[in-house]
Amino acid sequence: MKNFVFLMILMALIACHSENPSGRIDYNGRHVFLNGANIAWIDFAKDIGPGETDFDGFKNIFSEANSLGANCMRLWLHTDGTNTPEFDSSVVKGPGIDAIADLSHILDLAYSENIGLILCLWSFDMLRKKNGPLVNNRNKGILTVDSIMDTYIGNALIPMVDSLKDHPGIIAWEVFNEPEGMCHDIKWGGWEFNDHVSIKNVQRFINKCAAAIHKTKPELKVTNGTWSLISATDADSFHNYYTDERLIEAGGEQLGILDFYTLHHYDWMSVSPFEKPIGHWGWDKPVVLAEFFPGCKNCGGFSNYENLYQKGYAGAMGWDWHSGSTAKIKEEIAYLYNNYASDIQIKKK
Repeated sequence: MKNFVFLMILMALIACHSENPSGRIDYNGRHVFLNGANIAWIDFAKDIGPGETDFDGFKNIFSEANSLGANCMRLWLHTDGTNTPEFDSSVVKGPGIDAIADLSHILDLAYSENIGLILCLWSFDMLRKKNGPLVNNRNKGILTVDSIMDTYIGNALIPMVDSLKDHPGIIAWEVFNEPEGMCHDIKWGGWEFNDHVSIKNVQRFINKCAAAIHKTKPELKVTNGTWSLISATDADSFHNYYTDERLIEAGGEQLGILDFYTLHHYDWMSVSPFEKPIGHWGWDKPVVLAEFFPGCKNCGGFSNYENLYQKGYAGAMGWDWHSGSTAKIKEEIAYLYNNYASDIQIKKK
């Protein structure tokens, strides 16, 4: 009897593991390796909300990406806060005129080409000194004053998430792009062209936003774009600021955690995530390399995407579709799809 019980438990554990492999992202019921790139923007910080959106441009990008075998792209939304959300003095009034409608249409265009999107809400650009005091003071208020943060979450974030919560084109909501550039109290953070806050402010904001998204619909996924291994792992004397325990400690919301990690890597960082097995870093969630230049140093030979695939990562997304790396990105996407299509294809519901 004991042997039978043990066998049943073992089979259950195996089944659970096979249903949710660590090196994949659950997207519309399929566990896929994210094979794609960053759009980031067509019109910096203005792709949604007041003003014209280049829908034809997005359609063309998604169509070409699909033809190469991509299944995902990463899009920035508020970015620096100059166009969305909508403010009334220092508080947030709403997502911004047409922001939800624009984003919904972009998602429709992506999904029609079997492309899912990672939607990045904010970037370190929200505190660039060149924005000026008006923009930076209200953005800093969102990050540091709970009552103002609540107006962003209640009047902008939740309406966006709730309106789009059932859209099959969303892979995940990403709270920040490289927030470390705003943080004065972490190693190599607090970049000089930015105004600064504490990493605790960033952790608290992520916790509160993630909780709001998960409360709106538990199945929705949340991530955060971390600038390097320095703030993404506890291995090699680094520090992962985004573990469940540390985010909950900062904001108090049990649901305010990440579903997977997104990590960036560039040549200034001598320690490379490409060089060691993923198990070395001690991560407790799937990890997507969501920004890097294909052909980067210490990344292995061609294909960098295949290197990440073989090492157990959950995705590879080159930077970026409009840069000098575009040709290499397209070559990488096509190569990976041609060799591993079964782990990349997205089947619609």
